Amino acid sequence: MKHLKRDYFVSPFALTPQMLLLLSSLVYFVPFVTGGFQYVDVSRRKYDFIYHAGTGYAIALSLSCIAAAMLVFMPRRQDFEVEGDVRGESIIIIVMLVVFGGISIANPALFSASKADVLSSTGRIQYVFYNSCIIGMVFGALSGWKKSRLVIILSCLGLMLTLYIGHRSSVAIAILACLYIRYRNISLLLIRKRYIIGGIGAFFFLAVYKAVYAAIKAGNFELVGQKIQFDQLSDSALVGLEQFVTLAHLDLVVKYDYTLPCSNLWLVPLSLFPFSDTVFGKDGCTYNEQVQPFLFPGYSGGVAANIWAEFFANFGYAGFPLLVVILSLVCVAVEAIIRNVRSATLKAGLIVAIVHLTFYIQRKELLGAFISAKRAVLVALFIFGLVYVHRKCFPPASAEVMPQGARALRRDNG
Repeated sequence: MKHLKRDYFVSPFALTPQMLLLLSSLVYFVPFVTGGFQYVDVSRRKYDFIYHAGTGYAIALSLSCIAAAMLVFMPRRQDFEVEGDVRGESIIIIVMLVVFGGISIANPALFSASKADVLSSTGRIQYVFYNSCIIGMVFGALSGWKKSRLVIILSCLGLMLTLYIGHRSSVAIAILACLYIRYRNISLLLIRKRYIIGGIGAFFFLAVYKAVYAAIKAGNFELVGQKIQFDQLSDSALVGLEQFVTLAHLDLVVKYDYTLPCSNLWLVPLSLFPFSDTVFGKDGCTYNEQVQPFLFPGYSGGVAANIWAEFFANFGYAGFPLLVVILSLVCVAVEAIIRNVRSATLKAGLIVAIVHLTFYIQRKELLGAFISAKRAVLVALFIFGLVYVHRKCFPPASAEVMPQGARALRRDNG
């Protein structure tokens, strides 16, 4: 019984996938307490949003579903022990960071102050580089910083580069993945105050950075200075806090009982296959394509989605428990795989996938979240596969192939 308890039961405040989903939901639902917000599009037209009372009931139902899932899906303790050719995997990660990072640096469009130019020039090479940076950080956390100094240094430099390009998500996902490793089996209540302060500081920095990164890339440091003045910091942070815009999606579908004319959810199982997004596309039925013109007219750029709004627009209130069940079952399966693999790289890729499916999913559609998670896993599989093939083609020397006399001499010399 003691062994069973040690193996299965963790603190109810441990950072399980359900806890990650709960925390991310609270972060993205918190704007509701403000009652509404004002949105200004690129043409300086103003739109006032007052959150509907029904949105509050939807939020309460979704949080209740997550809480129920935390009781139903009682998790086993996670196993983060790694074995295998850690050195070989670290070499491949270093090579990928250097090669794909160099190719990305050579792409001038990525350094444009226009987010549209950055997104249009972002391809598979950039996705491999971004995911390699994240996986490198998580790999270092799993295998130990003493064994992975160069991997961690290059990964940090790569994350700084992705931040400069304009992608805050890579830094946030890397931090959350490392926190998952640290607090997956212990209570979050044990977090030291300085770590909490540091986390709040990082969150605030990432929020403010969105308001100034275009000016930084354009070299307009006078504008940057204005944006980060004390009396402007709150406004700059609000610009970077997409929670207000994200929650507006849910408010829309609840207020108007909006139903999507079509859905691409049927593509989710197919998204698990490599390059499926190229073969099948997104069927022209993405949530954003259908909702953004109605919710944010006149805005030409992309606006983050809302996973709860997507499921409400497809299934009504039944969509909330359905979504929680889907994510919980998938995460249970992913955690089982993490527990049974010993490669640090494979574990890292799967951990990043969990973060995509529990935390970062709040601003995505389900199909987009699965594609993002798949990319991380494919990069990890590629690294592991190269090391595996190398070991099979060039097996390390073992005692079994040593001459008999040599083995005897080795035993005699202790």
